[in-house]
Amino acid sequence: MELNKKRYRDLDTYYKIKYQKKIIKLPLDGGFTCPNRDGSLSFKGCIYCSDEGAGEWTYKSAGDIKKQVSYQKKILSKTGRKEGYIAYFQNFTNTYGDIEKMREMFFAAINEPDIVGLSIATRADCLPGDVLVLLDELNQKTDLTVELGMQSVNEKTLDFINRGYDHKVFDRGVDKLNKLGIKTIAHIIVGLPGEDEVDYLNDILYVNEKNFWGIKIHNLYIENNTYLKYYYEKNNIKYNMTKDAYAKIVVEMLRNLKPDVVINRLTGDGIKENISYPDWSKNKGAVLSTIDKIMKENDYKQGDLWKEN
Repeated sequence: MELNKKRYRDLDTYYKIKYQKKIIKLPLDGGFTCPNRDGSLSFKGCIYCSDEGAGEWTYKSAGDIKKQVSYQKKILSKTGRKEGYIAYFQNFTNTYGDIEKMREMFFAAINEPDIVGLSIATRADCLPGDVLVLLDELNQKTDLTVELGMQSVNEKTLDFINRGYDHKVFDRGVDKLNKLGIKTIAHIIVGLPGEDEVDYLNDILYVNEKNFWGIKIHNLYIENNTYLKYYYEKNNIKYNMTKDAYAKIVVEMLRNLKPDVVINRLTGDGIKENISYPDWSKNKGAVLSTIDKIMKENDYKQGDLWKEN
């Protein structure tokens, strides 16, 4: 089995070493909504969020969770390859709503053949006591990760994107998961209006401080039918970040990140037809190869600028 030759701790290699086979994430739609959409906090959602709530690669139309798992396996598997799977509840807020519904779906997913783990995307303000009990139980039964949409630690940015809660609330949510020993992933967006490299490195400082298991770095892209596109066009704002500029920022973030943090993603992953701009974000491979090239040519590695306090 060939391992990736990355200069950062990439997720694919992490799983290949742990399970001695290729591990594939299966995007699943649990039918959840979000307090930022159902009127509890807002009806607008976060300004960049599409109608699918980041679930562009899910197929709810396939049916219940078992049918979705089967459908995604058929799409993503390769004949003859030794594989295992992570059930990934991806879109909207998957710890918001009826607790028994959550229990039924999460256990239905992890009880399917060859499912080695469960990944749950959610909000840090949606971790009440009964949810934490359920997550604790799941953590004892499977390889659980919980992904939190951090986006930024800049309070002005959080207010602008209409996330609906401040960084202190996020911090408390992280502490709850850490206390239970649950592997947590921070999701950061690079390119939000008004932010610069200082903000991105502050995000990394926070991730280091809170001992996140993993991180996702996501370039901002503007999708059709989002408030963010309307905002850009109404205010005649130009999207000026280039692919090379993005790659250089990501490299600096990686170099300042603890070397043991698992890199789950370094690019956005939207449907090409839904992305209005920038065009370069539609070519995921080119973005990743640019990052790899910068790191290789300069002999950079994840964590080579990190210093333990």
